This record gives sequence, C-alpha cells and structure tokens, in this order.
Amino acid sequence: MPTTPPGFLILDDALEGAAEGDALTLDGEEGRHAAKVARIGVGEQVLLTDGPGRQVLAEVTAAAKEQLRLRLLGDPSAPAPRLPRLALVQALATGGRDEQAVESATELGADRIVPWIAERSVSVWRGEKLRKGRARWQGTVRAAVKQCRRPGIPEVDEPVATAALAEQVAATTASGGIVLVLHEQESVGLMSLVAELRHAGGAVPEIVVVVGPEGGIAPAELDRLRSAGARSVLLGPEVLRSSTAGPAALAVLSTLVGRWG
Repeated sequence: MPTTPPGFLILDDALEGAAEGDALTLDGEEGRHAAKVARIGVGEQVLLTDGPGRQVLAEVTAAAKEQLRLRLLGDPSAPAPRLPRLALVQALATGGRDEQAVESATELGADRIVPWIAERSVSVWRGEKLRKGRARWQGTVRAAVKQCRRPGIPEVDEPVATAALAEQVAATTASGGIVLVLHEQESVGLMSLVAELRHAGGAVPEIVVVVGPEGGIAPAELDRLRSAGARSVLLGPEVLRSSTAGPAALAVLSTLVGRWG
C-alpha cells in the first residue's frame, strides 16, 4: 500500500550544524501554520528543508498552539552544489502573471529571482509597494518550495529598474556567467546554444533568463542590456505570455546543463 508522504516544512537556516537526535523548535509563521492550520501532531514525521538546501526527516515531539518541537531522525543532507545556478529576471506584469512565473520558476529549479521594473511594465512598484511586492514574491516562492518539495529556497532580490539591471548583467558576464534575454523578434534561437550550454558545467557560475513585460522589452532597454553583455535569443516559434516564457526557458536550460536526466 502506498504511504502518505511526510509533511514538508521550511526551517530557513536552522539546519546548519544540526545532527541526528538534535531538538529544534519550529515557530514563527511556519510554526503557526503547521500547528494551527495543518494540525501536525505529536508522533508525525515531517521533512525539513532550509534556505541553502539541506534536508532531513524529523519527528514531532511536542505541539503547542503556534510551534512544534522536533527531533531530527538523521543528519541533514549537505546542500548539493548546482552549477551553473539558474536565475530569472521577471518584469512586473498585471493580472498576477508575474507571480505565476515566479511560482513555476521555483518549481522548475530557479535559484534566484529578480523583480524587474521595466519601461513598459504596467504594474509598477514604488514606495511601500517595493517592500510589499518583494514580500509577496517571497511568499509565493516559499509556497512553491513546499508544493514541489525541492531542496533550497530561491532568493528574491531587491526590485531593479533597467539601469541597475544592466549593471547586474555586466557583473554577471564579467564573472563568466551567461545572460539570455528572451525576445520574440530575434533570429537566433535558444537551441542554437545547445553545444555551449551542454559544456557549461561548473565553468559557468550562473545562467540568467530575462523576461520582459506584456508589451515587450523597449528597444532602448534591449540595446542597453546587450551593451552590458546580454544576448537576445528566441525561445521558440510561439509568442508565450510573460507568465510562461521564463519557466519554459528554465525547463530547457535544466535539461541542457544536466539537471534533468
């Protein structure tokens, strides 16, 4: 008979230096949800993960209203090095399409996500919206991590405008990384880079995918990113929505760099 998988909980960085038999406390929002909403009780087993990607099975030894006490049933696994890292620069979009992209990108293995306030972004974060928007994306990432039970929690960087993004592109390419801007009018296809990407291995620290807003990337922005070292590529013959393009590219890249067998 199939067994029910254990609950999946996030402990952020609390697994560093932990060992079998150690007692840990899960509190905060994650503890409240586990105890009050999921109603995880004494004797149940849960799979824990933290930000860097350690994982370990634990048993609940005590449950209060807003926290759980846990005993580790083994030594946490070491974070697996995954090079190149995969990053998604996602332009802000309306209708929740940007958050859909963040959710899918997390499930498909993104290690870093950058909110981009592009020139043609209809949705724009200013003032308090900068903090709230980033926090919302971070919440989306954590929910997606728990849904797919992946190791590690993708970073959500501070939102950037195009000038700051161009600086990041220059720094990434200067350190040996690759930045790919998806553009529907480009003649060079992503799959034309197959040989280069398959041999990237650990020699390339990071591959960044840049996705524009619903109205597309403004020509001046595209020129600026190219001047900083980015390459514009065509993902495929269809024009995908901003919520779909990034995750689709990450799935292709995961295969090309050997993450998916």
